[in-house]
Amino acid sequence: MEKKYTVWERITNDTPSFFKKAQVFGASLVVLSISLAENQLIPSHIITIIASIGGTIAAIAQFAVKQYEPYKNISNDNTK
Repeated sequence: MEKKYTVWERITNDTPSFFKKAQVFGASLVVLSISLAENQLIPSHIITIIASIGGTIAAIAQFAVKQYEPYKNISNDNTK
């Protein structure tokens, strides 16, 4: 079974620095959109676009996390 990494383990493990920076940048855009939501001067569709872009960047950067423990099928079923 694969080990499930926490968010902190994903940031601190052996992932290329570009993807770590992309994770932080995407999360920063989401936080920025949350703080801008309190401001009534900025239209809500702009805030939604910023949050969507930030969430997409952070989600795509998660795919680059290196997994150290490969999946091992332990079944002894020879009927395949």
